[in-house]
Amino acid sequence: MMSDTAFADLEIRILAQQADGYPVELTVNQEQQYARGYLPAGFLPWQAGASPQEDGERLFGWLTADSRLKSAWAEVRGAQPRRRVRLRIDAAAPELHSVPWEMLREPAADGGLPIDLAASSATPFSRYLAGRWLPGSPVLKRPIKILVAIANPFDLAAQGLAAIDIEEEMALLRAATAGFAAQVELAEALQPCTLASLEAALRTGCHVLHFVGHGGFSAEDAVALLVMADEANRSVFVTDAEFSAMLGRQLGDAAVGDDDKLRLVFLASCQTATRSPADAFRGFAPGLVAAGAPAVLAMQDLVPAVTAQEFARTFYRQLLTHGLVDLAANEARSGLLTARLPAAAVPVLFNRLRSGELLSQPGKITGDREEMVWPVPLQNVDQGLCTAFLGPQVTEGLLPSTGELAEKLAERYGYPLTDRRDLVHVAQFMAVNDPDLLRNDYLRLLQRSLPGYLGVAPTDEQKRQLRDATFTQTAEALNWAEAVLGVQENELHHLLADLPLPLYVTTNPDSFMFEALRQRGRSPRRVGPRWEQPQAGSPQWVLTPAPSRQAPVVFHLNGHDADDEQRKRLVLSEDDYLAHFVRLSRDQESFLPMNMLRMLSEHSFLFLGYQLEDWAFRAVLQGLIRPIAQTNRGKKMHVGVQLDVGQAADVERARKYLARYLDQFNIDVYWGTPRQFVGELHNRWQSYAKAGNDGWG
Repeated sequence: MMSDTAFADLEIRILAQQADGYPVELTVNQEQQYARGYLPAGFLPWQAGASPQEDGERLFGWLTADSRLKSAWAEVRGAQPRRRVRLRIDAAAPELHSVPWEMLREPAADGGLPIDLAASSATPFSRYLAGRWLPGSPVLKRPIKILVAIANPFDLAAQGLAAIDIEEEMALLRAATAGFAAQVELAEALQPCTLASLEAALRTGCHVLHFVGHGGFSAEDAVALLVMADEANRSVFVTDAEFSAMLGRQLGDAAVGDDDKLRLVFLASCQTATRSPADAFRGFAPGLVAAGAPAVLAMQDLVPAVTAQEFARTFYRQLLTHGLVDLAANEARSGLLTARLPAAAVPVLFNRLRSGELLSQPGKITGDREEMVWPVPLQNVDQGLCTAFLGPQVTEGLLPSTGELAEKLAERYGYPLTDRRDLVHVAQFMAVNDPDLLRNDYLRLLQRSLPGYLGVAPTDEQKRQLRDATFTQTAEALNWAEAVLGVQENELHHLLADLPLPLYVTTNPDSFMFEALRQRGRSPRRVGPRWEQPQAGSPQWVLTPAPSRQAPVVFHLNGHDADDEQRKRLVLSEDDYLAHFVRLSRDQESFLPMNMLRMLSEHSFLFLGYQLEDWAFRAVLQGLIRPIAQTNRGKKMHVGVQLDVGQAADVERARKYLARYLDQFNIDVYWGTPRQFVGELHNRWQSYAKAGNDGWG
């Protein structure tokens, strides 16, 4: 399945109306924010014209009417031709959801062609609904369960509505998923399709709910409605609040495993409704997302049956191919335009997934002990005999990458060589002149980037208060542990904090693991190495009290920013790493706490977010792990996650080489992302714990 990292992240945030209009903010990759512009309020209410293409360009002209927004858009388009477009309309401006944003059409520029933003494979488009709840991880389990609910009460004609051909709808979905028979399970909800029977079907576990039925809107009560059935198969109007409450109960049902939770709701309506279902589904979709559904597809207006069916057919085929829900929706709209079918902009995706990743593939394990990779960590986690090592990639989507940080430092200080994305080399260049400046500027870059990655716009007063704050102080002031749940749906540190580990070792300076543990009600401590050699005769260094499950230790092996001594010794440059390797390999017993070393000799390890060429990983591997592996060879099994091979000419041979190399350290490799691994570990741990902590049920 496709990686979401193929796209830059462009968030268009529209705020509640002010005197100058609707404020609009453009942010790229949660960090680069452009000057605020305004949408003229007089453009509303939206009036459709004779041509969807002309309407789309008129809508785009309104979005970029402010010269600041027009300039920012041109800059983003030039720098990021492949960009995930997330339209974030604030809850205080619900009237903007009535605008058909899926029509947005960027006019031709520089001799190119016009771009339909919601129908281009280069610009996956969704209406992003932010919120501080955790929608869960992408679906890893197979088969992917699609529950099909078709509401076809016998008295639809009495309501002025046409009957729905159940077999035709099922045949459509069978055809759409035909190429993925081994991966997909289609299940039809029992007839009659009542709210209670649908709830019971959902309780058995499903990943996608595909609902076919009629919708409406009660102007008198100002509520959206779905036409469902009662036990006698007579028409019953179900309000959006009732439907959302039922869905919320299913999503919160502890009896349904996380890997069986609902991920997508597809609301398909028929063309023969006597009134437009626009209000009904616009009201339904955000409500379902608020109830906890990570993604909802709905129809914002009347749609011909042939259009709805062709959209669904292409959407499911593409979603099952690459797993990205927003890209699949764009590809389905593109198919409608190619086939010259009407109403291509009617399907709307309301989304809570910043990455768009709805489906994913389980990671692949290498090594001769594949069958033991899950039982061993689960047992060790249960016994408190497991340590997680956190590397640079675990902060992906939360902070700039090391390459991005290196480029900014290289630009600012005139780095003269070509490897400007190599942080260790750029840091070495800076350290030669001023090592204190290096550390201060590195931490300042992290600190200044944090609000953007959290989607937070600090007030002027907050900016003044945080001007001289450390990274740790800023994370605490912005309530990172809560705020990040509205940013990353499968946040790795929080999932790790759920595991009863006594010790977490990180080579990153951030406070994320510490904050996640506190948010989970545990009592963590942050500790770093003892950088200065003790005097002769000094007592051994021991962590007191010893790390425990309730009071775990987050050990910052390369230093951190919450202590002056740790900050001054932060390991960044080549010289830093060489000296660090010597300390780790030669002076372990004075450099690290003795009871921590004893724990490491008894634990299995999870290496998360490293690549083989990372200096931090090489120092840990050669300086710390090699002596332990030599002592405990054959006794402890470790797992390395995404220790990837980069741009190898022969990936399979490179992976085999890497597996053989790491075998000397008893490390088996999980080929997948850190979030995939931790999400799967977390799900398995929940099942393991429910089974009585022995794995036998």
